[in-house]
Amino acid sequence: MAERLALRFGGILTALFLLGLFGWITLDLQQSRERELLAAEKQGATLARLLEGHFHGSLRQIDQHLADFALRYQYAVAAGAPRAQVEAQLQHYLKDFPELHSFRVAGIDGNYLYDASGVLATAVNIADRPYFARLRDDPGVDLSISEPLLSRVTGDMVIVVARRLQDPSGGFAGIVLATLRADYYERYYADLDVGQHGVIALWSTEMELFARRPALAEGVSRKLRNSPIPAALAAGQRAGSFRRSGALDGEARVFSFRAVEGTPFVFSIGLAERDILAEWRHRVIVYALLGAVLVLAVIALVRAWRRGYDEAEALARKMTRAYAEKTREGRALLDAIPDPAWLLDNDGRFVSVNEAFCRGMGKPMADIIGRTVDELFPPAEARRLREGQLAVYRKGSPERQLVWLVTGGVRRPYEFLRVPVFGDGDEPKGLAGVAWDMTERYEAEERQRLITHFFDHASDAVLILDAQRRVLTLNRSATAISGFQLDELRHKPADFVFSGCDTTLREHITAALGEHGIWRGELAACRKDGSPLPIHCTISAIHDDDGAVTHWAMFITDLSERKAAEARIESLTHVDQLTDLPNRQGFTRILDDWLTSGREGALIVIDLDQLSRINDAFGHSAGDIMLRRAAIRLRRLLRDDDALGRLGGDQFGVLIAQGRDPQKAETITARLLERLARPVQIELNDVVTTASAGICQLGSDGGDSAALLRNADAALHQAKKSGQSKLRFFSADMNVRMAERLRLESDLRLALGRGELMLHYQPQVDIRSGEIIGFESLLRWQHPELGMVSPVRFIPVAEESRLILPIGAWVLEEACRQNKAWQDAGMAPRVVAVNLSAVQFHSADILATVTRALEVSGLEAHYLELEITESVIVEDPERVVKLMDDLKAIGVKLSIDDFGTGYSSLSYLKRFPLDKIKIDRSFVRDLETSNSDSAIVRMVIGIAAELQHRVIAEGVETLEQLNFLQRHECDEYQGYYCSPAVPASEVPQLLARQQTR
Repeated sequence: MAERLALRFGGILTALFLLGLFGWITLDLQQSRERELLAAEKQGATLARLLEGHFHGSLRQIDQHLADFALRYQYAVAAGAPRAQVEAQLQHYLKDFPELHSFRVAGIDGNYLYDASGVLATAVNIADRPYFARLRDDPGVDLSISEPLLSRVTGDMVIVVARRLQDPSGGFAGIVLATLRADYYERYYADLDVGQHGVIALWSTEMELFARRPALAEGVSRKLRNSPIPAALAAGQRAGSFRRSGALDGEARVFSFRAVEGTPFVFSIGLAERDILAEWRHRVIVYALLGAVLVLAVIALVRAWRRGYDEAEALARKMTRAYAEKTREGRALLDAIPDPAWLLDNDGRFVSVNEAFCRGMGKPMADIIGRTVDELFPPAEARRLREGQLAVYRKGSPERQLVWLVTGGVRRPYEFLRVPVFGDGDEPKGLAGVAWDMTERYEAEERQRLITHFFDHASDAVLILDAQRRVLTLNRSATAISGFQLDELRHKPADFVFSGCDTTLREHITAALGEHGIWRGELAACRKDGSPLPIHCTISAIHDDDGAVTHWAMFITDLSERKAAEARIESLTHVDQLTDLPNRQGFTRILDDWLTSGREGALIVIDLDQLSRINDAFGHSAGDIMLRRAAIRLRRLLRDDDALGRLGGDQFGVLIAQGRDPQKAETITARLLERLARPVQIELNDVVTTASAGICQLGSDGGDSAALLRNADAALHQAKKSGQSKLRFFSADMNVRMAERLRLESDLRLALGRGELMLHYQPQVDIRSGEIIGFESLLRWQHPELGMVSPVRFIPVAEESRLILPIGAWVLEEACRQNKAWQDAGMAPRVVAVNLSAVQFHSADILATVTRALEVSGLEAHYLELEITESVIVEDPERVVKLMDDLKAIGVKLSIDDFGTGYSSLSYLKRFPLDKIKIDRSFVRDLETSNSDSAIVRMVIGIAAELQHRVIAEGVETLEQLNFLQRHECDEYQGYYCSPAVPASEVPQLLARQQTR
């Protein structure tokens, strides 16, 4: 009875142990699965942000080229310029965009007029396309981006990016468009790692598929139903994540989506759960197999032990009864044995067998008695059985033998026990035998072998520790990831696992193990070679039947690849790849940390001057060298507790802890600018670039990073306005001036399209005859709220923002058009002078702009005069001379404006092909009272006469001034004495009044 109670108690403890172990494994697997899915959501969200930036960059560059084309060629398109002229520019654009099918231009009727491919789809009309109708019907729309649609030219799915074209009168002249290719984005997405079954897709906000990786031909262009993304977007959510099966392929995925700001598109990143959870599922299988094998092994061992116990007990009882009941010795004994038993005579014939033997053979007893093993078993089995029988006769003692027999159609292992039977004279009379089926024991041994195999081959490292947490054994994965062999760790603490733990963490782990018997978390371990080993570690106790801890199991997962991937994503998100400095996002995070921790200091925003000129002269690789060298120079001058980042383009951000003292901040900034101004050798040339800086104090000039960066930019803007190599501290009024300037710039961007700009014309008079011989065109801006805005206010804004390029092109074409219109109306031909900005002269293809204005208007070139300031000709004189020669070659007249206010080098008058010199109004104003001004005017008139240049004086307002100019033989004048600048409509009346004098 006591033995039976002990057996039951042991079974209960074993069951409880197994239940506890399986419960812990289940909880661990559930939590690790959720961690993997959450990590996948973050990875998808990060990739969506990167794809949004890439897509935005493509659209921005395409729009810049479309806008450039519209500004430069819209009037040419309206005038029906030759295809070769326009398509050459479109082909030039197309080289920069592998993601585009083509750049095309469609006319007002929707038919294609120009195509960068050189092949014009004359049979295609796009007048019914929504993007065409939107640009045609709404002049206020500059840019239109279509939903995904099927191209009528190529038959492919495309996205169309289009801009409106206008004729000189502001009417609709067609559109210029670029078509984004779906296959380009599918190839681009193929290079991104989203797993074997992951997807990257670009949708419209109405969930119409444009591009997908992997490509899914039957899914393209169809609308996805039942997606949660539209509802999230309608609720104002730009980004998010969800889990579901893919509607196009049924694959269960973790989806992250992000709307592309300012466009009708949204990116979705789907990471397949079977990719995300591949390693997790492998662990589940390993745990399941280990658990199953363990349970089966325990059950098999218990059953084998119990069965052996029962068999031995039964055999003892039956042998006792057989001994007591000699009359029934043979038959009764054999039938009482549950396993096959038999008696053989000396000839090897079966004398008696029990029912178990008959069942095993599948034969009735009558077919067995009197036969030998050769007659009952296959030859190979019979041979083994005979060998066992002969061994008993040779030894004269009991003998065991393991024999594999096929019974019931299954090959099973049996253990045979044969005992010699002796007569009264000790002569052998035969053999008695019994056989046990060993299948369960063999299966238990096989399960134990499988447990050992899985232990050795598990992908996770497994260490078994004794009660004092010293290593007893470890598997191959533990050696692979740590470099330690078992002999190096046996009977020693697993210190390599805790090498990166501080005292507090070690104490926490020890307390958790003592209180709960389990601890899990991430650790910074160390390999044998000293290299870092990031791991996820689970330590759990193994108890004996009494609940005492006998061993500890330690499961370790190598996180090196995951940590490396996270580091790569972090680098792409927050580090500038050119200079290895924090980018704007990374620098802003550093600035936020400074503000959160309450650190004092100063923020400096530094902008390299004229980096674009280095790019133009030596190429963008030279500009990259200059940026890297600037980063190195700045870093060397800063302290370890300072911060440096690249904010984008040619701007750097600096945080200095010493900057709480404004004087020290100014000294440090000046030193930084001085170091940046030192020459850099590029292609054997010493190249010098200066820099400007804006400074603001942390705390006093802004309480958050956005305000500080905005204020530092405002200070930088004021510094750049003051000249090169300047620095300025932020002051509150800068924001006011900046806001006014930004508003003026914003309104100026719309002024041309809204028809707010106009030209007034001031007459130029021949001094000798008093006849009006020409006009100077002067730009005016009639603002709807501010009224007539002075050119002194808006021209500098236009030049700084480079809006002067489209405005200047419009002024040229409008002045030429108006002059030609006057001539066509019967007025005598006169010269119209147009002022050229320095930005316009050096940045644009001025020769092409002038030629186009003359061609579009039909004006003869000698009726156009271009006025150039002295600042234009002193910058890059060789290029200026060539440009002026080219302009003279087409017949245009050239004059130098505001002579005497700048460098006024006489060598320029000799070198440049000028027709006229204009004396600035500042010298004319005080002619009657200033001897120096009158001397300068006489000198300029004399020099111009010697060089055979005509002279015109501006700002003439009194008869005395005019008389002085007549006495000294000035050729022409203009000013209020004759007339202020008037609108074109008043010029005929002005000429009529002049003729009647």
